[in-house]
Amino acid sequence: MARLKEDLERLRQLLHPVLVEVERGIEMETYPDWSIVKENLLQALELVRKLERDQLWSALGEPS
Repeated sequence: MARLKEDLERLRQLLHPVLVEVERGIEMETYPDWSIVKENLLQALELVRKLERDQLWSALGEPS
């Protein structure tokens, strides 16, 4: 459970800068820094895939 909490915290850390960039773009009526958005979203997607895979394996390992 501690590992899950660490992974979810990492996901939050990856998504926060994306939201900040999007909000900044809205407020300034300009485009966000796409390099920040793309890099963080790619890392977040990789982490989400890992979490999804871990969840699936966990469910498969449970006794029926």
